[in-house]
Amino acid sequence: MKSIGTPSQIVLAEDNPADVGLVTEALREHQIPHELRVISDGEEALAFIDLLNQDSKLPCPDVLLLDLHLPKHDGGEILKHLQASERCGRTPVVVLTSSDAVWDRQVGDPDRGVRYFRKPASLGQFMQLGRIVKEVIDRGR
Repeated sequence: MKSIGTPSQIVLAEDNPADVGLVTEALREHQIPHELRVISDGEEALAFIDLLNQDSKLPCPDVLLLDLHLPKHDGGEILKHLQASERCGRTPVVVLTSSDAVWDRQVGDPDRGVRYFRKPASLGQFMQLGRIVKEVIDRGR
């Protein structure tokens, strides 16, 4: 368990620089003390999970913000790889996508700590991601 005030380890798997900026702003707006690691493609995300499995000194993220549509490997594959991890398989995940397709909403299982966030068109709605991340982190404390 982390103590309150300790920066949360947040990993953002996102290939769109504009969305990275919006996520950063949402975290700042909701005053979430954090260290953010940005991963820009699926291959790098899978390698990061493998690194976490190999090096027990590296902390598992407090939350993974996962874009479903990444280059090289998609978010569904990354989610399965993470959930299969012995060390970090219980890491909460917030799936991010601009799609409203039913199959995208089915990628995550809320019982396994997966939330779904549809990237909205308005800035105000996007900032609500910070509230969701804060809830997920607070639940894990």
